[in-house]
Amino acid sequence: MTTVSESARRALEAWVLRDRPSASYEFPHRAVVGAVRAHGINRLPHALNDLLVHTWEQARKRDPEPGGAEWVTTLWLECLTSRARGAPSYGTYTMTTLLERWCRLGDLPDRLTRISALLAADMIRHELRRGLREGDDGRRRSLLVAATRFARGLTPAPGWTGARDDVSPESPPEAVRRCNRLLSGDGAGLPPTLALLVEGTVPVATLEPDEPLFLRSVQVMELLAVLAAEYAAAAHEAALASEPDPHALEASLAGITDALAHARRCFRLVALIDPGQFAAIRAATAGTGALQSEGFARLERRCRGTAGVRAETVGAVGLDTVPAPAPSLGDTLRAAPPDERRRRGVEAVNEQWARWKHTHYGVAKRIIGDVPGTGGTDGVRYLARHLKEPLL
Repeated sequence: MTTVSESARRALEAWVLRDRPSASYEFPHRAVVGAVRAHGINRLPHALNDLLVHTWEQARKRDPEPGGAEWVTTLWLECLTSRARGAPSYGTYTMTTLLERWCRLGDLPDRLTRISALLAADMIRHELRRGLREGDDGRRRSLLVAATRFARGLTPAPGWTGARDDVSPESPPEAVRRCNRLLSGDGAGLPPTLALLVEGTVPVATLEPDEPLFLRSVQVMELLAVLAAEYAAAAHEAALASEPDPHALEASLAGITDALAHARRCFRLVALIDPGQFAAIRAATAGTGALQSEGFARLERRCRGTAGVRAETVGAVGLDTVPAPAPSLGDTLRAAPPDERRRRGVEAVNEQWARWKHTHYGVAKRIIGDVPGTGGTDGVRYLARHLKEPLL
């Protein structure tokens, strides 16, 4: 009987032998995804791993046009083979490198919002289906409440519009149907590139049931951090302008606030991960810095300057990914003449930042406990010491 890894290997061999893919681009994406989900990226058969590295090398030679299916597949293979090539990282394990690069090819806020909504819908659909199969009413209820509240605020797309926090979440089957509508573009189907991004960006390292939830949560959280950092950069530009536009500054500060609010809701989903499974996931991803967010490091450094990224974080993500502007956004805003609207905007950012940090602390305390944190920190005690530091 042909195994999923053998099917993937044969499909890849056939693809490599072709001169160029056809107009429909018939890369055996689903075959490879099936093998990864069956084995985990750390336990793929050696022959398949070697072939994936070779396929990535061949795909790079095709010099694909940025943004298309070939381009996405080349970067996807780069992420997928990073451990086999001895180059594991946070961005390749979570595939946030690929997702962010795709978002930067167009209207960044719009792309970040759309792909975040699609990834969240895929996560919610997967988890609700799993809950329905397993019959775990308590877990299903917790997930449904957390996921629905998160999805309500993330996108105005059909299926989630108009919901409020005081409305009881609907039944699991209805929530699944809502996710299906969002993921199918109301029946029209997603464009091939978006379909690849949604389907292929859960490269599990283990076969733990909670790893897809962990990966999707991290991906959405990281995209929200990138969005917040972009709004911070726009706020900085508006504040430093020779003729500052108070409306532009106000809108940018509001963008940071909203992104942080969504990120805090996303943590409610992370909180559902089983601590025992998380320990196995963490062990399997050792060396990737899988919990050290580059996006939040960039945001904090942009807003707080050299004090915004502590030595532990720098060691994990590197200063090249989190350059410190001089002056920082916080210093720039404090040096500006008094303005009531700006003051309220800064207070709103700091309030959401404090809420996000407290939620982060609570989730880490439940899932990690006394285990040392990433970047050489002492885990939840480290988070506790920095709870009161404002972002601006």
